Amino acid sequence: MSAESSHIGARLRTERKKRGLVVADLASLFREVAPDRVAATLPTRRNIERTIRGHEAGEHGVGPRYRLLYAAALKMTEEELFPESSQAPPADSGGTVALASIPDPWDDDVNRRELLYDSGAWAAGAAVAPILASLDRAWQASQHALPGASVSREMIDDWENGYDVHAASWRHDHPSVVLAALAADWSDIAPHLRRSQPDAAARDLAHAAARLAFLIAGGLSEIEDRRHSRRWWGTSRYLADKSRDPNLASLSRSFEVTTRLSDDREDPGALLSLAQEARRLAGTRPTVARIYAVAVEAETHAANGDLASAITAIREVEALFARLPASGPQWGEDRLRYVQSQVYAWAGDVRRASEAQKAGQPYYRSSEHQAVQLQLHVPMLRARTDPEGALTQALEIIDALPKERRIARVRSNARRVITVIPEQAQALPATRELRALTTGV
Repeated sequence: MSAESSHIGARLRTERKKRGLVVADLASLFREVAPDRVAATLPTRRNIERTIRGHEAGEHGVGPRYRLLYAAALKMTEEELFPESSQAPPADSGGTVALASIPDPWDDDVNRRELLYDSGAWAAGAAVAPILASLDRAWQASQHALPGASVSREMIDDWENGYDVHAASWRHDHPSVVLAALAADWSDIAPHLRRSQPDAAARDLAHAAARLAFLIAGGLSEIEDRRHSRRWWGTSRYLADKSRDPNLASLSRSFEVTTRLSDDREDPGALLSLAQEARRLAGTRPTVARIYAVAVEAETHAANGDLASAITAIREVEALFARLPASGPQWGEDRLRYVQSQVYAWAGDVRRASEAQKAGQPYYRSSEHQAVQLQLHVPMLRARTDPEGALTQALEIIDALPKERRIARVRSNARRVITVIPEQAQALPATRELRALTTGV
């Protein structure tokens, strides 16, 4: 506990009590003043209360998002509440990892500007939502349907283009935010899937719907709703196959495997057959679908404890990447470096994993979930030789994240440190702490 955090905590406690508020009241106010986009990612009220108590006790610092929520709830300016925020932070005093080096996804200037904008516009957003829905329905009604179909070419293209927006949100936002946006698109596309369509329209409609469906399945997996995610994984495979696009059929299965691997209840050995099916569907040419399928197969082998097969697969990924045509869809270097970092760290190849981590870092903004996942490969790499230091480093990375950022795929990467440490280190208190911190939210 630093003197500064203790001082800030005392000020927050004083301001709360001045207004006759208990901690539960302040937690409720946070939800009331938060913009919709932020409110959707806030933890439960009990966890907000725990966070407030931690702030007031000086146990941890107050991040930019919570500063804005405190200011709005207490009807003060941020500068009045947190004058220290304009001062340079003290130099790091040592330790396994400098806390300042751990990226705070909410400490990004762009996200901060978005949050400030939303804070001023959130009330209007709630009123605009039904208007936008009405306009969307009216736009669809104005389109000329394809012959014999209930949809137009423009509607299908719009759903296809919407996937890119949802995929970008997947990289940054809480799964609940992604699911809310996907639900709106799915409610539009679903009635047309039930209707008889001409062959070409049915094929293209299935293609657009399959991509939405596997993101919905992924979001449900991220919030650990196994029952409903299984339903949607099946839907995504069915629609991808119906689209008659083998690359999409492969991609949907690869995405399913890598997402389900974040769940410790899944059996990697059982998922291996699905990963191999994705490889078969992708064919033999160097394409995005082929590279992704082999990369996911490498991850699955590693999760199943077959590190030799994982290394063989990652070498194939590297060879395919070098042969990928310059024209057409690309599998970016960011993905290559990420999967190299993960598999080589799992295998304990210090040189290759370190090179991949260094090369991959510039590709990821601190607000992206994968930036934290990449960071967690560092303690996984050192876990065999310095288990206690690795566990401490993983704990610091996770503890520095707001709880809503500790999504399933982030927690899974942290738990993989435990799978790598020597047997005798399993009894360390830090092992139990990391397991408890990453088992649930």
